[in-house]
Amino acid sequence: MTLSELLKRLDDHAVEDAASALQIAAVRSALVAVSEQPPDHSGYRRGIQGAARLVADTWPYESELGALVLAFSEAVRRDIGPYRTTDTGAAVE
Repeated sequence: MTLSELLKRLDDHAVEDAASALQIAAVRSALVAVSEQPPDHSGYRRGIQGAARLVADTWPYESELGALVLAFSEAVRRDIGPYRTTDTGAAVE
């Protein structure tokens, strides 16, 4: 999954997710700011990790979108290119 695909999933599935619209908007805003950086820039990685911390600290455990954000962050942390995940959020090479 790419960052743009993750943003699209946040947009498309926000209504049915366990996280509130405000929580999703905050993380989406952080990820949009990150998208302005090239993937090899340190700000890209730090921004994604910050969005993941926000999810981990404030989102309900049941949030499927939160699981996707966390899986994406983990893939970026491990430098798994091109930062893809399965439908269940597991990182793939």
